[in-house]
Amino acid sequence: MAEVSIAWNEGTLGEWDALFARVCRSTLPQSFAYGRAMGRTYGYLPKLGVIRRDGAPIGLVQVLERRMLKLFHDRHLHRGPLWLDGAEPDAETLEATLRLLRKACPRSPLSRASLLPELPATPETEALLARCGFRKSGPGYQTVWLDLTPDEEALKAGLARDWRKRLRLADRSGFVIDSDWKADNLPWLMKQEHDQAVVKGFRPMTGALAVRLRNAMVKGGRAGEGALMVTALDTVTPVACTLFFRHGSVATSQIGWASEAGRKTGAMRLVMWEGILALKRAGVRTLDLGGINPDAPGLAEFKLGTGAQATESVGQYR
Repeated sequence: MAEVSIAWNEGTLGEWDALFARVCRSTLPQSFAYGRAMGRTYGYLPKLGVIRRDGAPIGLVQVLERRMLKLFHDRHLHRGPLWLDGAEPDAETLEATLRLLRKACPRSPLSRASLLPELPATPETEALLARCGFRKSGPGYQTVWLDLTPDEEALKAGLARDWRKRLRLADRSGFVIDSDWKADNLPWLMKQEHDQAVVKGFRPMTGALAVRLRNAMVKGGRAGEGALMVTALDTVTPVACTLFFRHGSVATSQIGWASEAGRKTGAMRLVMWEGILALKRAGVRTLDLGGINPDAPGLAEFKLGTGAQATESVGQYR
């Protein structure tokens, strides 16, 4: 029987980065930059775990912890654990890992745990989590993954017909494209994000968290991290913009905004497409296009129109 263990906060950040780069579908909340930004914004401390089987690393997991009133423990484990080299663990290894995570994130009157496991939404996974002592408290996370390894021609051929048509329309509109790998104008974008959240009734990422995450990724100088803002300008006026965060060999599309003129001309498709190409040239292999839900069918259609594949995780647990 294989021995499974989790080594917490051992080794260097460079060693963590090297392992993180081996995750084919790394997630933004599991990146160290995200943990550091959450710490500076909400007081969480990142706890980094290397999952080992018979001493060899096979996966990673980050738990965010904070103490409240010196007694109460609050722990978050969102969109992990992650597995190295695309190798999914066998059932025995997964169960052993989940039991170790239950011990690391206990549930008691003085300890609260919020877990959103990066595991598929299947009856088998639900039964496994229940067997390991987790209780379901909410729905899973639905997102869309786009493989960036095909060449540009193949990526364009994978676009939905209407998506391609509107991209050509935007391309003929004469917009100037600005690609900024430092995301210097992020405070402006966060203001647009806040305003559109008020109108559309969704909960945006806070400006403070977004800026601190940008700072951690851009100013930290860590390999495989970065932020990219792609903006379409009508002369000097922004009409559409999207923000990407890079983590390892993966990037996440975090925020998208378009003015009324930008929506009419399909400029959002143009900045998304230019972002896809820029990320691909930078060596990003996979793009997480972000969450979708049934209440926003237009957004889901936009993301799926890129040729990406939708996935759903098993749920939120405590």
